[in-house]
Amino acid sequence: MTHLANILIASADSQFSLDLLGRIRRFGYDGKCVSSLEAALASAQQEHPDLILVGTTLEGGDAVALSRELKAGPDCDDIPVCLLSKGATAEAKRTAIEAGLDDVVTPPYTDAKLSARLRPLVRLATMHAELHHRAAAAAAGFGLRVDARVEKVAVPADYPLLTVGREDDSVRTALSQARLTHAGDPFTAEDLLSASNFDAAIVSPEGNVEPYLDLCAQLRNNPRLFNLPVVVVSGGDVLGEDQAYAHGVSGYLNAPADAVELNAAVLRLVRRQRLRWAVRQAIAGTLTPATQDAGTGVYSRAFLDAYLEERVNFAIRHGRYLSLMFFRIPDVEGVRQRFGEEQADHLRLQLAQWITGLLRAEDLTARYDENEFCVVLPDTVDGEAEIVMHRIAGVLAYTDFAVKDVYQPVKVWVRVGGADLQPGETAATLVARARTGIV
Repeated sequence: MTHLANILIASADSQFSLDLLGRIRRFGYDGKCVSSLEAALASAQQEHPDLILVGTTLEGGDAVALSRELKAGPDCDDIPVCLLSKGATAEAKRTAIEAGLDDVVTPPYTDAKLSARLRPLVRLATMHAELHHRAAAAAAGFGLRVDARVEKVAVPADYPLLTVGREDDSVRTALSQARLTHAGDPFTAEDLLSASNFDAAIVSPEGNVEPYLDLCAQLRNNPRLFNLPVVVVSGGDVLGEDQAYAHGVSGYLNAPADAVELNAAVLRLVRRQRLRWAVRQAIAGTLTPATQDAGTGVYSRAFLDAYLEERVNFAIRHGRYLSLMFFRIPDVEGVRQRFGEEQADHLRLQLAQWITGLLRAEDLTARYDENEFCVVLPDTVDGEAEIVMHRIAGVLAYTDFAVKDVYQPVKVWVRVGGADLQPGETAATLVARARTGIV
């Protein structure tokens, strides 16, 4: 069965494990259940799951012990560990986060809450896997040695946070170690987020909650900010937990926020954000003169061919989704004929930059042909890939490109094609299906 992630559930409560397995399958994930610390460690070593969910009870140990064991060695230290605890106190949550757990989730375990909390952990696992695949392709075909491990990321003092909405003394006191900037309303927050970098945003709605919900939803659709952690601090009578999670928030706390719990929540999110940046930087390290197309700065056709063989084999072997998109821009040839080779090169470079800028860090862009680009989207179902493909094509078609020494805006139209990997397929047949209709 094709799935988005492989999740290990570790709990001594077998009914809890089976119920949880059924629920995560509704999200497109799959996995298996174990009941002991020993079995969880063995499974992690043998199968390297994308995420481990640990229940309140675990034979032979607990979530903290499991996390410490995994992070002590190089083979499994990148596997996120999440504790699903039925009664964790604020202090217990802080202890768990400080011990290295990636999240602590407490009841009620609604679908909206579970989906929102698991999704970023699964995406982080996808980024780690992508780093491994690109490093392997770079080493095998291009003699490039890239460290596929990212060292533990420390959260620095005075990290930047944005608070939005009601000024809450409990929030300011709990986050005294952070450098706080305040926006009195969501509209001011948008301006600040566009102008500066923040590790996270703390939203305390007041009055009409709709602008606050709109802000959270807009962040998830912003190519630069869609990973920004957002914590909502609110009373249920103002903004409910499920409603907040449905609009893309990363965490929800009841107001007034417990200082210890808020501090732990922000610490885990900032730590995850910093780790995501570090993995992103490591992935970017695989793009070198040896692996890139000199004219556009994206990956070369040679690297794409080597990488895609590895990626397709992995996806087939592990039952994972993989989607391809192709963008062909015939207008580049018209610019070349009318204005010259240098102008066509300049337009091609801009197109590559725009396409890459509209993608996630784990998505790969390569120049496939003269005026054609290929994008690989790991762990992405066909329907989502199609939405991304048409959004990028639309942005390119509505953009006025400023080309060197051409004193008029240049517009382009884009031919697109895409396909998702099917069982038993090869890299060559996937590429052929994805390009059908654009050449």
